[in-house]
Amino acid sequence: MIVFQLNFSNNIKFCDSISATLSSCKPLTTNNSVRNLKNLNINESIKNKKLIYSENWFDKLDQIIIYIFFSWGFVIPFLVYFDPYRNFNKTGIEYYLLFIFSIFCGYVIFRKATEKKLTEIKSRFDIEKNKEIIHEYCQKMGFEKYRNSKNIIIYNSVNPLSINSNYKASRIFLIEKNKIYLTMLNENYKMNIPVLFSQIILKREIKKLME
Repeated sequence: MIVFQLNFSNNIKFCDSISATLSSCKPLTTNNSVRNLKNLNINESIKNKKLIYSENWFDKLDQIIIYIFFSWGFVIPFLVYFDPYRNFNKTGIEYYLLFIFSIFCGYVIFRKATEKKLTEIKSRFDIEKNKEIIHEYCQKMGFEKYRNSKNIIIYNSVNPLSINSNYKASRIFLIEKNKIYLTMLNENYKMNIPVLFSQIILKREIKKLME
């Protein structure tokens, strides 16, 4: 009976130990599915006004696929409209819609080619005040802080082009003295469609805050 009690007590301690270990372990999640900026060179990025980092094979393949896919979307409306076998007496609104689609595809290609380009904003404040303003703005907008170091700040929000809320749109700020360099990158499951219009709003609002 005494032996049983001792073993039972030891089992309780053993179970408590396992429970404590399991409770301290964090589950693997994909809540932070953002673009991988491996070996980001901040100084070179600021110098070239473009994000300089080590791209993996998926990023390069993704870029090629988007170029090919949307290039076809850009060209096809012209092929349809100038088809020699088409009855040119029947030109309805659908043909004009095709050209609007063509312009959209061309814009996506342009944005993909320039998504890593940094927009420069001059500020009348010093670096610490600039960082404070950026933090206040992003927190007010409900963005999630992802990285905060000496010269770089990254805030994430849900990617509006993704059906999975785990994939994020990242607002990237590089800070140097009285200048701020910013851009936005999307992360998605299959194709990383570039940010199309949000970067324009971000630039305008940050510029207004720094004046």
